[in-house]
Amino acid sequence: MPSDLTVKVHGQLVRHGLQNLGDEIPKISRLVIYRRAQAIQQAMKKPGPKPTYPINWDSERQRKAFFATKGFGKGIPYKRTGDYVSQWKVDRLGDIGYRVSNFSMQAPHVGGDIFGKTSKIHKGRWPHFRKTIDIELKTLPEEIRNEIVVAIRRGK
Repeated sequence: MPSDLTVKVHGQLVRHGLQNLGDEIPKISRLVIYRRAQAIQQAMKKPGPKPTYPINWDSERQRKAFFATKGFGKGIPYKRTGDYVSQWKVDRLGDIGYRVSNFSMQAPHVGGDIFGKTSKIHKGRWPHFRKTIDIELKTLPEEIRNEIVVAIRRGK
């Protein structure tokens, strides 16, 4: 008795399954991207520890300006208001994705800018925006692939 395997493909069933999966992929991608955006937001909301003394000023000019303006108008000693932490937001950008942002005046100095530059005063104490983005986005392709596998198994 010969050994053989016969495989029959029902074209319409396969086509329907692929079409359903094709419809799901944009939804899956948006959901995964939204989760990563939320993870970035949550990581950036973690307050850094209090500064160590002496303060590591960016320049002598900055140190003089701080004391001349009584803590840039915030008082000396400075008391945290929670403004920086509370202003991290995730906004949907239509069908193209999401934006993680903080429009507070302190944001580029405390968490750094997209290029990695931050003030020496805050360096190493607060979560760094660029590094946080890089860490969270490393898992993005694998997470999308895993969600597609789940969708296939659900039969969508």
